[in-house]
Amino acid sequence: MSVWRLIAHHEDAEGAIEEMKPRSRIAIGWSRVGDLSKAGVSGPPDITVLISKAHHPIENSHLGGPSLWNLYHHMQIGDLVILNANGKRVCVFEVVGPYIYEADSGQIMGYAHQRPACLTSINPEDLWNSSGSAVAEGQNIRWTLAKCSESTKAKPAIYKEGSRFSVISTAIERNPLARAACIEYYGCKCNVCSFDFGKVFGELGKGYIHVHHHVEVSSRAAEYNVNPIEDLIPLCPNCHAMAHQQRPPVPVEKLKEIHQQAMSNNSYMDSPRK
Repeated sequence: MSVWRLIAHHEDAEGAIEEMKPRSRIAIGWSRVGDLSKAGVSGPPDITVLISKAHHPIENSHLGGPSLWNLYHHMQIGDLVILNANGKRVCVFEVVGPYIYEADSGQIMGYAHQRPACLTSINPEDLWNSSGSAVAEGQNIRWTLAKCSESTKAKPAIYKEGSRFSVISTAIERNPLARAACIEYYGCKCNVCSFDFGKVFGELGKGYIHVHHHVEVSSRAAEYNVNPIEDLIPLCPNCHAMAHQQRPPVPVEKLKEIHQQAMSNNSYMDSPRK
């Protein structure tokens, strides 16, 4: 397991991190070089050349090459990534998947080079300090993505809980009356898998359900009038998470098809359980 430090989007770092969280992705730029898995690159110099050509004129291609190579080649599943925004260490993600190149709507604020990663509760200051508060030998503090120094103190910091830290973000208001009207119309159960928390957990689950926006609120430029019936739909947390595995969200009807197919084939039972 390695620890990395990633400087978020150069224009809207905090906004980028807030977008990474529900997407379960980390992302960096120089998107015009295209998919590195199809570019035949064998090291940072190859990527630097691609950046120089695709983003001409640009002065930091020599910084982009090593950063992209780290994301594409060196980063491994299980690694931890400290996200920095405006000089502050904000949060820590754990890498859970391989390199992905996202085109068009799949990008995060224009950043196409991504890794599936989930947000953790690890304190970023603790992890940074336990990693020696420096990047590793051979890395450069100016790189967007740099490996941190290895330390025997890093592992204990990963399992430390209870520290408090602030995250500055832009909150997008959700209308509670629209949510209530949506649930009143559709009922308090998932409209994909039909799970009803009240029936399963009794009073503990009564009235509990997520409400999904067919069109992401964050994708809208400003305040708008929400239609509780046409714009919203109740989903359980699992189906809600699956809807947001892609951007734009997977249509609810498509999720229903996938779920019904799995139920009819009993394919969800194929994996061995421990």
